[in-house]
Order: sequence, then C-alpha cells, then structure tokens
Amino acid sequence: MSVFNANTLRAAVIRDLAQHPSGDTTGNVAKRIGVDYRQVYAHIKTLEAEGLVAAGGEVGERSGQRVRYIIDLAKLREQGLIYMSFLLGE
Repeated sequence: MSVFNANTLRAAVIRDLAQHPSGDTTGNVAKRIGVDYRQVYAHIKTLEAEGLVAAGGEVGERSGQRVRYIIDLAKLREQGLIYMSFLLGE
C-alpha cells in the first residue's frame, strides 16, 4: 500500500467493513483496527459522501445513536477497477 501513498487508516476501515458485510458501528470497527472511533467516523463520513458506505435506508440501519454502516461492495470494486485502469494508462 505504501507504494501508492494510500491512507492506511481509510484502507483499514474499508477492509474491515468489507469483511463484515452486514455492516457495523464505528465503535466496533475502531476496536477491531485499534484506533479511536472518532478517527473511524471521519473516514466513514468521507466514504459515505463518495457513495461507498451507507447508513440507514435499505443497506444500513439506525437505532438511536448507534448507526450501522455497510460498504457497497459493487461500488468498491468499480472504484478499484477505475483506479487500476488509471494506473495502467488505459
């Protein structure tokens, strides 16, 4: 990952959510990857703005203050392919 200068924390959040397809809270993600939940929340909000992560509605659920976030694996794959095509000059 360092060769691409990627944000390793954001990558860890994406990876964790991908490994938990039913979604989870920022607190649980933070515990699993060993960081503060506020750091996870900041990255979740960025990913949510880009359409990679959702809360509420059909794909996530809100229960009071506990919000489950779920990653859109199809969108993640699409973005990965776009990035790979860019790197390969296609």
